[in-house]
Amino acid sequence: MRRDLKVAAALGSFTAIGVLLAGIPLAHAQTAPSQFGPAGAGDSGDAGPSGAGSGSFPGSFLIPGTNTSLKIGGLAKLAIIYDMSAPPANSATLSESTPDTTAIEFIPLEGTPAHQLHGALELNPRQSNFNFDVRTPTGYGELDTFVMVDFYGRNNPSDETSFKVTANPETARLVLAYGTLGPVLAGQMTSLWFDGDAMPETVDPSPTAGTMNILSNRQVQLRYTYAGANGLSIAGDIENPEAEVYSNVATNPTPPGFPAGTGAATNSLTAEALGGVNRVPDILARARIDQAWGHVALTGLYRDLMLIAPGAPRVQRDGYGGQLSFHLNTFGKDTWKAIFMGGQGIGHYDSDFINIGALDVGTVTGTTTPVGIARSYSANTSYTHWWTDRLRSTIDGGYARLNSDLNVITSAAAQNGLDKYHYEAVGNLIWSPVPQVDFGIEFDWAKRVTNAAIIGGYGDFGYENRIESMAAFKF
Repeated sequence: MRRDLKVAAALGSFTAIGVLLAGIPLAHAQTAPSQFGPAGAGDSGDAGPSGAGSGSFPGSFLIPGTNTSLKIGGLAKLAIIYDMSAPPANSATLSESTPDTTAIEFIPLEGTPAHQLHGALELNPRQSNFNFDVRTPTGYGELDTFVMVDFYGRNNPSDETSFKVTANPETARLVLAYGTLGPVLAGQMTSLWFDGDAMPETVDPSPTAGTMNILSNRQVQLRYTYAGANGLSIAGDIENPEAEVYSNVATNPTPPGFPAGTGAATNSLTAEALGGVNRVPDILARARIDQAWGHVALTGLYRDLMLIAPGAPRVQRDGYGGQLSFHLNTFGKDTWKAIFMGGQGIGHYDSDFINIGALDVGTVTGTTTPVGIARSYSANTSYTHWWTDRLRSTIDGGYARLNSDLNVITSAAAQNGLDKYHYEAVGNLIWSPVPQVDFGIEFDWAKRVTNAAIIGGYGDFGYENRIESMAAFKF
């Protein structure tokens, strides 16, 4: 009965949105994520045409014979990545280093064979992307459709060598695909939990501890946003559920070069990975104020975390969390940004603990198991200083802590691979000779600490020291 009430409440939001559509001509509060979409994507376009024959919003053009405006955008980006210490391993199998992103939970621990792989160099174009933004005025407000694709689609590391030898082809991946009608948004968009305006500007897209970043921020969702007076907006949405599970008993083979108890690679899974199901969507709500001095947002989250799969014990725990985020305009174009979050079972909503931050179970086989829930707390703050109108620097620091239930996760191997703390620091310099071009260089430092001191001869921490540069050409 309890589960049925939760499902009914979540599905009832569809009906509520239908009712709210009656009043949407005055509501325009959809905002595209600053890390992905072009500035203003999802606005009402009230600024109007920017010139003869132009479309309804900047950079767009009017499709002949229609009142629909189209903008084609994106960027071509070269990333040059050099890891002075061992790079994070491939998040799917840990079988090889793939220094495309900074996933702190996959930094090899000191003393492991993978930790000896210093000096990795890679040049790649995978962060390049293109997007289409199409907007049409209607009697219910503006209809906006936005689609973005990048080139992170190849995830099979066994193909790495052959792909690079044969002219470096890269596979396209769907990043965003959503539509808005007035205050209603539906499709794949960045999570309501993600606050792009509070994120630091970085060369590497994912070095930021203590945030929901590009590693996990794209969610399929249904959202309603109310735009009030004086810069106030209130939004609520339901998002695709994905209950993360960390088992005391390893569920996956240990990859070559890594110790038993590697952590997320060997002991983590989801209900779907076991052939199971999720029943109740994640539920989020956010209040935000935008003013000339900056913005501040308060976001809440509820998750019904369930393990329901064939041959597995059935368990359920309630997950919830809160987040405070803001940016403040300080001197000239300088900005100070910060994000603070905490909760239990928030899982991928904190990108530090994507695979291990929700349910803790003793086993995923049989009929019964001990069960607990992980609690996490994190913070990130950054400051951007503009040296000139074309030259700027950002410094950023992040911290994240995970308190897993060690009364459930009791084996030495499982504890040794289970992260306890993440630390991160970033500093960069970015030059834009023209608005459409960015050249940047950045130093990223990160530290991963697990629950155990030394088990089986392997240390309980690992470091990353990375230099990354970029050349980005936007259109």
